[in-house]
Amino acid sequence: MSDYILETADLRKTFGELVANDGISLGVERGEVHGIIGPNGSGKSTFFNTVTGFLEPNGGTVRFEGEDVTNLGPDEIARAGLGRTFQIASPFTDLTVRENLLSVYTAGLGSGLRIPDEKRARAQNILEQLEIEHIAEHEASDISGGQQQLLELGRILMLDPSCIMLDEPTAGVNPALQARIIDHLQGLNDEGRTFVIIEHDMSVISGLTDRVSVLNQGQIVMQGDFDSVTSDERVREAYLGETTDPDAGLDDTLEGSRSASDATADTVADGSPETAGSGGTSATSGGTSAANASASAQLSVPTGDTDSRQKQLVADNIVTGYGNHTVIEDVSVESHEGITCIFGPNGSGKSTLLKALIGAVPVWSGSIRYGDTDITQSNTYKNLDYGMVMLPQDGGIFGNLTVKENLLLGGYRVNDRSVRRDRLDDVLAAFPALEEKLDADGGSLSGGQQMMLSFGRAMMTGSELFLLDEPSAGLAPSLVDDVFEMTETLVNQGAQVILVEQNVREALRIADHVYILAQGQLQFEGPAQELLNEDELVELYLGLE
Repeated sequence: MSDYILETADLRKTFGELVANDGISLGVERGEVHGIIGPNGSGKSTFFNTVTGFLEPNGGTVRFEGEDVTNLGPDEIARAGLGRTFQIASPFTDLTVRENLLSVYTAGLGSGLRIPDEKRARAQNILEQLEIEHIAEHEASDISGGQQQLLELGRILMLDPSCIMLDEPTAGVNPALQARIIDHLQGLNDEGRTFVIIEHDMSVISGLTDRVSVLNQGQIVMQGDFDSVTSDERVREAYLGETTDPDAGLDDTLEGSRSASDATADTVADGSPETAGSGGTSATSGGTSAANASASAQLSVPTGDTDSRQKQLVADNIVTGYGNHTVIEDVSVESHEGITCIFGPNGSGKSTLLKALIGAVPVWSGSIRYGDTDITQSNTYKNLDYGMVMLPQDGGIFGNLTVKENLLLGGYRVNDRSVRRDRLDDVLAAFPALEEKLDADGGSLSGGQQMMLSFGRAMMTGSELFLLDEPSAGLAPSLVDDVFEMTETLVNQGAQVILVEQNVREALRIADHVYILAQGQLQFEGPAQELLNEDELVELYLGLE
């Protein structure tokens, strides 16, 4: 019989209509290191927050050391022996490292304000154990991100927990400090402490964990050792997207995409209307209605002269992140004709890279050029003038403005009213569903309609380069094909697209060039056709090569 130190039974957590945790039953054995992995939005952090009392579950139970802790608060759970850290370390920045350790709430105000000698001795032991004694008197704001992660671990150890839940303990940490953190975790585990770890660096999961649970859409889809888990088709589908044809490999997927593209080229070469090309490519991705295909063909994405359409975004050796945490390290990418896809697991830095390219996140080092213009220190406002626009992951529409007002905001900086009017007509021709909703609030639209509105507003800017951050995220499967059809429409009208997407298998059907990121570093660059071996793709995607 298993000796579970932590156990959940049918744990559920919802946010309105969104089911984040859908009946999770998980047992963590005493003394093990249990990894939890899964794609973006799979419910991992929600699970941690619900187990540790930061969120109230909508159903199910949590038991720790045999006791029901389902309805306890975070402080009660921590004092019971179940500690946790957060992905972003949050020390008291104006206190020293030692003072941060001593500040940990232990016996409560009833014990008095004087710090007992045994607590000071424990803090000193932890400083020595984690090898951070040399920075003990430094203010927390002056230490590196990796050292802050060690401090975060040290603060939890001040409570002497028997089980610790770690949320990405090596995120943004340089390799040397990462190795130290892993060594310390292994040492603490050897002492008998149990760990549950969310981590997107698969080298950490493979080298540290005894068992792994994979979450997808709020449910556990697979449990086992690392090798068996990562070779399971359900896990591949969780990370790469479902296989449209269960008998088709990546070779078939890409060959189908190339055949459709060839058919399109042949049709245009024969003098047939280009709308046939749009229909041909849509067939490879599940297609949309003939009306939508026709409307898409009518869309005119305003561009400059031929030379401006050929402008290329080139980023060299980009380093950036947040606070003391490096997220992107020495990454070089560029836009290509057609659709350039950036793939990678959650936490790999894809969205951060996209924000750095558009000017929403400052570049620490490296350079970015768009055509002949250096935009390294530019911002999103200026980059819009240069012809670049980004669609954020949630679409970024204004829910309290009407559909028409949202669209007109896209053309706000266009002085020529006739140009704005023509662009609006073109957008409505492409997305007739929006014309019927012009006076409706943006927040009242369905998920698919909101994404149409986001695309339409971006098209109103007249940009030549579109940066799309997971436009299919959260949409029903029936709408994913429509999103990729919208993306292809931009290219058919002469624009370049940089697409960050979690649905790898489907996105590969429309990709011309691919980058794969893992742990903030580039794992692969090349034409989509080079990714014919799915085993190799999984290893690249998870950063195992």
